[in-house]
Amino acid sequence: MNFLQLVNLARSEAGVASNDLATLQSGLSAESTRFKNWVANEWVRIQSEHPDWEFMRFSGEFNTVANQAMYTPQQAEATSDGTASGTPILGNWKRDSFRISTAGQNYQDEMLAGFLPWWQYRNLYQYGNMRSARSRPVVFSIDPQKNLYFGIVPDGAYTIVYEFYRTPITLSADADTPAMPARFHELIAFRALRAYGIFMAAPEVIGRADDQISRIGAELAVDQLQVITSGPPLA
Repeated sequence: MNFLQLVNLARSEAGVASNDLATLQSGLSAESTRFKNWVANEWVRIQSEHPDWEFMRFSGEFNTVANQAMYTPQQAEATSDGTASGTPILGNWKRDSFRISTAGQNYQDEMLAGFLPWWQYRNLYQYGNMRSARSRPVVFSIDPQKNLYFGIVPDGAYTIVYEFYRTPITLSADADTPAMPARFHELIAFRALRAYGIFMAAPEVIGRADDQISRIGAELAVDQLQVITSGPPLA
């Protein structure tokens, strides 16, 4: 469902005695404006509840530059639908997804890149003679500003393949559609319905909304959060 349909669903579930809205862009009553805002806000809140929703996960790649250790999120231009003008809408890097290969070699020598915590990276690669060392990178780190650093500092062009989780995206135009699977879209409308119930001090509305939120929310978590698995034997 798109933004307009979600608002109309929330209004219908609330028992609003009027026809469906034709647009959200103009001519809204105060009540309809509240429903519009509730739907928009609840979609942002759903996205913010977990930083690793699968529907917020995207991939990209870029090439390093000789003698350059640091790469900003804007320099790491993603090649996916999770971009805005070629720039990742970065929430968090997926640390176990990074791969490095020699640029122009069709990924033939691609290898997984290990992650180092920032303090450890600084102590190893930004210290003494290692500051001037140049070679093929084998590890990466993320500084407090979410810039990427590679070690050893690249001596040429290497292709970095990675994944990231984007920041929440708002609904604005009538046809804007939430990124999560369509079968869970009603969750947004029922969360908006709950906001309406709180606004109206209507416990029966809140209770009905909570039943649907609990059911659909649990299904969404099973479908869109990573499954925790056991590791290999210790010995």
